[in-house]
Amino acid sequence: MKKETEMNRSVYFIDNEVVQRVLTLEDCMEAIEDAYREWDAGRAAIRAKTNLYVYNVGEGEPMRYNFASMEGGVQKLGLFAIRMRSDLQPLVLDKSRATNPRFAGKEGEFCGLIFLFDTRTGLPVAILNDGYLQHARVAACAGIAAKYLARENLQTLCLLGSQWMARTHALALCAVRPIRRIQVYSPTRIHREAFSREMAERLKIEVIPEDSPEEAVRGADIVACCTNSHRRAVLLGKWLEEGMYICNVLGSELDDEALARIDYTVKNQPFRDLAQAVSVAGVHPEGIEPPSEGKLWLKQATDKTPLLSEIIVGKATGRTDDRQITFFSNNEGTGIQFAAVGSAILSKLERSGFAGVKNIPLEWFLQEIPD
Repeated sequence: MKKETEMNRSVYFIDNEVVQRVLTLEDCMEAIEDAYREWDAGRAAIRAKTNLYVYNVGEGEPMRYNFASMEGGVQKLGLFAIRMRSDLQPLVLDKSRATNPRFAGKEGEFCGLIFLFDTRTGLPVAILNDGYLQHARVAACAGIAAKYLARENLQTLCLLGSQWMARTHALALCAVRPIRRIQVYSPTRIHREAFSREMAERLKIEVIPEDSPEEAVRGADIVACCTNSHRRAVLLGKWLEEGMYICNVLGSELDDEALARIDYTVKNQPFRDLAQAVSVAGVHPEGIEPPSEGKLWLKQATDKTPLLSEIIVGKATGRTDDRQITFFSNNEGTGIQFAAVGSAILSKLERSGFAGVKNIPLEWFLQEIPD
């Protein structure tokens, strides 16, 4: 980062379009892997994700408000990041659906922001939309883990899901392994068929839309669960095959049998940080399930489960046998992922003269009254 005297007295606002234009999955993986080395060496800090809930049960449809945040800083980057998400979810869930909408304002609109601060000056540096970056950093971790946990002699990737997470996972996993075929399933035929056409053209490989999740999993070397299914498992243990590498984005995506069949698990965060902080305001409506963050971690992880950072620096081993079923438990990330990838974005934009970036006066964020 530039010294304050050399800085443009602005805070950059970087939207999703700019992020997608300058950021590659290779950039993400390189930045996060390096930040994890710093973390392991004690030169980076994280705080576990926090969820705050406020129940709105007055007039109109009852809603649950959720504010989620996660933070982290990396010493050598001189950056601290806080990612914040604000949304609503209906309390009366449609049990016929695997998922129910989350939104801000109205369905189809979302509020997620990443604030970057300069740790050497204390000044805000940038505000980013978190949409594309969120999907990219999750997929990047799955790709990094695949380098250590997936077999080298593999060709087939299964994707359960066909939206943003599936797209970034396809790019990351194809960047680290010689994938020749993708088998994709999602409940909506038109979505999986559109995904197949798009990614076949983009990756220049065979992409097959399958009619069931079991068909998509069959014969796959890597299975990436990329859904928003919070209440229903999408990967069943009876479908698993010898030698698979599995990764997820939600703790609910694997059933109990799948968890029991896994030979080797690696996770993203220390166990002590995984029981997410949850605070609830308001009377919880009778008959509505309360927040249930951390179930997978409390069930699956122990203090002895190695971290991805430990695998990267060689303190723990990766795959040791081609017959092992390995699992990267990617349900929760770390705030340093946003600091690392944010730094990579700023570096690329600096070389291009910050084309397409909006500027907000730095003075709007400063005050003369001490806190």
